[in-house]
Amino acid sequence: MTDDFDHYTNTYQIYSKDPQNCKEFLGTSEVINWKQHLQIQSSQSSLDEVIQNLAATKLVKVKKTQCLLYMMPETAKKLVPSFLEAKNLSPKSVKPKAINHEMFKHSSLDVTHAALVNRFWHFGGNEKSQRFVERCIRTFPTFCLLGPEGTPVSWSLMDQTGELRMGSTMPEYQAQGLVSNVIHIQTQALEKLGFLTYLHTDKANKIVQRMCHTLQHVPMPCDWNQWNCVPL
Repeated sequence: MTDDFDHYTNTYQIYSKDPQNCKEFLGTSEVINWKQHLQIQSSQSSLDEVIQNLAATKLVKVKKTQCLLYMMPETAKKLVPSFLEAKNLSPKSVKPKAINHEMFKHSSLDVTHAALVNRFWHFGGNEKSQRFVERCIRTFPTFCLLGPEGTPVSWSLMDQTGELRMGSTMPEYQAQGLVSNVIHIQTQALEKLGFLTYLHTDKANKIVQRMCHTLQHVPMPCDWNQWNCVPL
């Protein structure tokens, strides 16, 4: 976290057993550097009041984003088997519809593809986000489909939290189930490596929600919350 203006890297994941009384430790500079542009992520929307109050004390502007959180069935089976049973949900993912393997080839991304990923990433589109995408490609497993021209047409990455992120498909290749295929392959590969697999999506993104429903990803009862914080 060496760049004070890079909120993509200056990211904190927080879970508190006592969210109403965690203001003291969250307010210390040893835990969070409130002088930086940063983001806080949590499955606990109950942290909102604490973070908003802290931000006011620290003279920080806050923008909250609340999204839907999904776990892949195999991960949910490991972590919350009782939830699957209570909701009568399948513990196994469903394979997406087949694609034309003569036209599309499974591959991984190269760092030279970062600009393409950054252009279509909902949270990206700027210089710092592209640098973050480059670091994710260099550091973590990536998955994509190459089109007839030998360039990526659909892809999905993984970030420093272990979450599946930045998935997208080129506009001219959409509505063919390509990103569903990529995510299915990605999930299988990551689970073999021992990763727990999950993702979040905007509440307005009905396309990703339909994909998650088709692949039988498990909707979590909690939200995915992010607070973007900028010092005034």
